[in-house]
Amino acid sequence: MARSLDSKARPGRIVEQDFVHTGPGTLAGRYLRLYWQPIYVSEKLAQGSIVPIRILGEDLALYRGESGEAHVMTNECPHRLSVLNTGWIEGETVRCRYHGWRFDQAGRCVEQPAEAKPFCHKVPKLASYPTREAHGLIFAYLGEGDAPAFRPLPGLEDGAREGWTVSPSAEMIPCNWFQSAENIMDDVHVNFSHRDHLVNTAARPFVPTRTWAEETPFGMTQFQRRGEKTDQIHFIMPNQCYLAHPLRSARDDKPFWFKALFWYVPIDDESHLHVLIMVYHTRRKERPEGTPIHQEIQAIVSGRKGWQDVARHPNLIRIQDGVAICGQGKIVDRSRERLGTSDAAVIQLRKLWTRELKSLAAGKGVTPFGTPDPRALRKEELDAMGFNA
Repeated sequence: MARSLDSKARPGRIVEQDFVHTGPGTLAGRYLRLYWQPIYVSEKLAQGSIVPIRILGEDLALYRGESGEAHVMTNECPHRLSVLNTGWIEGETVRCRYHGWRFDQAGRCVEQPAEAKPFCHKVPKLASYPTREAHGLIFAYLGEGDAPAFRPLPGLEDGAREGWTVSPSAEMIPCNWFQSAENIMDDVHVNFSHRDHLVNTAARPFVPTRTWAEETPFGMTQFQRRGEKTDQIHFIMPNQCYLAHPLRSARDDKPFWFKALFWYVPIDDESHLHVLIMVYHTRRKERPEGTPIHQEIQAIVSGRKGWQDVARHPNLIRIQDGVAICGQGKIVDRSRERLGTSDAAVIQLRKLWTRELKSLAAGKGVTPFGTPDPRALRKEELDAMGFNA
């Protein structure tokens, strides 16, 4: 039987747990590294290019070899400790711009041009990680040992159908990653933070009559009962979310239906990547990128800009979310919160994560979460759009 936390439960206060800190050696970092994580948008990494990235507190060099395959490794040459991302690509290898040492995709030193007697075999191998590409994103497995099978991404079947587009993106948000995870499990905020995007506010009353959350084989589902309609948002452990909603475009005020997969990937403890795969009908025009959203978020939180200044930004929804969660601080002090019954899903998420971290710390392993059944997701989407499945 699924565990649940109902809105009828007594309001309480949950003290901050160790899901906040995710750097190397931390418990939450170890947990997230058990799963494939999206780290970059595929089309932004050209063949023969190399870029610096920071994921889970680790500085990495991501590059695409001449074969077209993406590789990722530690962004530091062990010779004189300069960064590798300023170097260049030769085949599937990286050459350091400082003294020309060259490393293959497995992180092995394979050339030392100025050494009469090369000692490549004595140079410690750089940490390197396997990669996969799917739906326009580059994923990496940053854990120890053999990588697990790459999990299918649910809810993206329409991307293969005529008339539908799959649009991947990744944006930096300047606050702790778990604040984004909690935000997506807080559906009440939609009627306030995103009120201008709701297709029919009258059909979505501000105050749900009931809020609850249930544990599922893939993580948890949040339910919001509004009149005769129940909305659902699915959280896929450890840091992924699926939802489908009707919204109104901020640019042309036209309604559209979309569904999306989100990931919240820590860059470090005070910033994270908000990764999104959005599926929508191609009658919508491609969105221009606009200014970087972290700049707009910080400008609004600081009072240097107002909402009228970003009203037509193509990433307005992300800005609205970012302002709310960055307004909590870089790392929110959860001991000062006053939670209510409408926070049932937020509380459930914290309890679920705390349980998994305690199990990992005790050496008992973690729950083998799966992914949602695509047939169930499809029925849910059709019901939400007013069709019979």
